[in-house]
Amino acid sequence: MNRYLHHFVHEVRHLIVETFDIAYDTLVKFGRELGELGEAPDRARQALVAACSVVLATFLALLLEIQAPWWAAVSAFMSVSATGAASLRRGVLRLVGTAAGALLGFIMASWLPYDHFALYLFVAGITMLGVVAMQVSPHGLAWMFLSITAILVLLECLADPLLAASVAYYRMFEVVVGVLSAIIVANLMLGWHREPPPTAPGWRHLLGAQWPVVLHGARSAIAACAVLAIWLALELSQVVEMAITITVVMAAPVVADGGFGTRHAVATRSVQRFLGCLLGGAAAIACLALGVESFVWWLGMIFVAVWIGMHIQVGPHGVGYVGTQAAFVFIVTLVQGAGPPNSIMPGVDRFAGVVGGLAILLVVSLVLWPSDEEIAEQRASAKE
Repeated sequence: MNRYLHHFVHEVRHLIVETFDIAYDTLVKFGRELGELGEAPDRARQALVAACSVVLATFLALLLEIQAPWWAAVSAFMSVSATGAASLRRGVLRLVGTAAGALLGFIMASWLPYDHFALYLFVAGITMLGVVAMQVSPHGLAWMFLSITAILVLLECLADPLLAASVAYYRMFEVVVGVLSAIIVANLMLGWHREPPPTAPGWRHLLGAQWPVVLHGARSAIAACAVLAIWLALELSQVVEMAITITVVMAAPVVADGGFGTRHAVATRSVQRFLGCLLGGAAAIACLALGVESFVWWLGMIFVAVWIGMHIQVGPHGVGYVGTQAAFVFIVTLVQGAGPPNSIMPGVDRFAGVVGGLAILLVVSLVLWPSDEEIAEQRASAKE
């Protein structure tokens, strides 16, 4: 018994030390990225496209008076790529996935709000499907948006399932606004340069060399269900904030680039996402605390934050997840309603929910990922 306890304490101590080392290294590289802002023309141009796309999507969303302008802005940010052709492809995949997810969420909203056990199973299953497909399928973006949209529609209808049709329609409409904004801006500012679509290992390798992808999907599913369980147990009424939290947990999965097969690599990406959340949220809260009422200045703050976030996302120092997560959290914290927020508290609530969700994902990622020795054994077995 004492031997097992000693081993457990040793593992916990090792994880804590490793986490702090990764955090320090990430912050150092983040500082380098900030010091290089604007130096590389290609990166600066892509960051400018992202910022213009998000501002345009936000403006159109407010002009059209849609329910969740933050989702239109996030969709624009996530649709921007290095070329106009690539942005078009990403946008189309997001539209297809969103349409399928909205339909699925609408169908499930007639049953799952009344059966919480089935609700947990559905959230776990659809989360795992989206995260795994993002890694192995050439159409992974469509699968991911299918999962995210289905969960968004379902969770926002928990209190009143009769709203399912309206919620599904608006989630689709918001993504259309964001995607079209990104496609238009990207093709105007970047031009049309056709590139081959990114390669993907395919579904058939899941039980072989790509088995860590399944584990990553399981971790994300556990984290999403944990967030849902906490919100339901505390009987919190802000279903939109709950949906945002789970969306953030899913929206930036570890990309299967061959470098996330070790626990250190997984810990690095998880810590980077968490730090990005803290940095983006803190910046957004600081902007809210200024009490800016000017519409132009409010859009200007969004523009600058997204420009910096995208610049870091495509930077050379390996902390792209920090930029992605910071921009994402800044947007969902600052873009709340029909214009500049008149209160700091809704932003604080969203920020707190997102921090909690990513903290759960961080803990789950570190605890449930096997040791490097176990991973080596699994890889050796898969080759036999």
